[in-house]
Amino acid sequence: MFNMPMPTAADITRLICKDAEKLRREQRPGGDPSKVDCSIMPTCYNCDLPIISGKPLICSGCKSSVFCSMNCHKANWKAGRYGSPGHKLLCAKNKVHMEKVPQVQALLKQFPWGRIEKDGTFAEPLVRALCNVLGAEGFGYWSIPGGSNPHLKHASDPPRPAGAPCIEDIKGFEHGYMLLQDKLLTDETGWKLEKRLIPRLVFELGTEPELASKVDIVDWDSWYQWRNLPKESPAALLLHYPLTVYQLLVNVLHVTGPKRNSVASRQALHVHYIGAEVELNMLPLFSELALLLPYTDIKMTLFGVAVHSLVQKAKKNSIAMKAKRNQPVYTYTSPVSCGASTLSIFLYGDHGDWHPQHPFIRTIYNKPDAVIGLNAGLINYPEWQSVTLYCHMYNESFAVTEYAEQSAEQQRDSFPLIIDHILPQARLNYHGSEVHNLTRPREYPITFNPFQCPGQRGIGQTRLPSVPNGFTIRVVGDDQQEIAHSTSAGIPALASDLSELLQKSAQLSL
Repeated sequence: MFNMPMPTAADITRLICKDAEKLRREQRPGGDPSKVDCSIMPTCYNCDLPIISGKPLICSGCKSSVFCSMNCHKANWKAGRYGSPGHKLLCAKNKVHMEKVPQVQALLKQFPWGRIEKDGTFAEPLVRALCNVLGAEGFGYWSIPGGSNPHLKHASDPPRPAGAPCIEDIKGFEHGYMLLQDKLLTDETGWKLEKRLIPRLVFELGTEPELASKVDIVDWDSWYQWRNLPKESPAALLLHYPLTVYQLLVNVLHVTGPKRNSVASRQALHVHYIGAEVELNMLPLFSELALLLPYTDIKMTLFGVAVHSLVQKAKKNSIAMKAKRNQPVYTYTSPVSCGASTLSIFLYGDHGDWHPQHPFIRTIYNKPDAVIGLNAGLINYPEWQSVTLYCHMYNESFAVTEYAEQSAEQQRDSFPLIIDHILPQARLNYHGSEVHNLTRPREYPITFNPFQCPGQRGIGQTRLPSVPNGFTIRVVGDDQQEIAHSTSAGIPALASDLSELLQKSAQLSL
């Protein structure tokens, strides 16, 4: 079906850099920046074909879905595609979701580098190219594999459908490749920006930010002010990862907070971070958590296929080798004036997934205070099923983010289905209130993330708000009425049953 060869990630990078040069010329006096349009090619929501000629047809009801013709619109209205609901069932909800577009655009417009293309999207790679930080290896914290696929393909991934369009990955690119070396990056070598644009972690005397408990840091505007950073800095394009973790811990799960602790009463906080990929290239940026959470000792353990792959390739004297010795691969202590908080980042390299049967996870020492995942795709990857079940069973605080509000709602609606499918297959020694607590209806609140990555992603099939770390979902936790049943007597009894259950759940099809 697709006769034209797909461009490689390197091809796309070269094209973006050319557009950046054009934009530089148009930004000079007398120029017209609107001449440079980086809108993406629209594709049909029904047949997936690119709309090369003619004007794309946008659904008049929701103003979101793109079709190549009225025939495709009619065909998709009832039947849908790939087993998904027809557009008839989604149109009204999509219309509500589209109300978030002004919020997404307002968040972007506060930055001088914020730019909205004619199709309503934000060409983030263009800004990176303008700052000379677009590319794979050698670009510090900004290093990305490139292309349009958000995840590198690993051996454990299912094969891509025959004929499906896909931008080739950068061959040999390894998330966290800098950890295979023996030295960490500095503020300068990691950010590769002008000094005044860098949110520094090493401070000259008197330049550190104010104690976070004395200010209210609730969005990008307040964070930039607190960090005394000009909005000209593109730091938000990377720092949405640690700031989103802050949002999940403080405002979604409520397991900590900037005003919670003191010199006399410090908090030990253990976070399990599942599905880390590009984050491995920017571990020092998570030091922001130590600045934002005074008097807190944070232990963050990263899990995932990319984490496992990286640790397995670790060589003698490399930073990643510390993971094989159960040592942190990165540590940071904030200034005394900021609360002297500590951050220790560990990599779990024994397996490629987070599984409650792994001895590491079951020990009391490694029991998390919160389980999180960014841009998770909970119903797209089977590995999340064991996490979802375990956190419901043991009442573990669990929250994630999704790109789009629509996909977040689909995740939310699937949680009861997952549990309902799995529970009858389990030999659980549960009775009465315990069964009710596991199967009872929950709210699973979805909220707009004020620390999302600025700007709408470019997706050819829809105009729905879709942003990295755009929306948060509280899966388990922060409910005073929940009945905790993860007692010391119950855990051993559940362990063997859960092992068999999770093997079945890996084959579960929704």
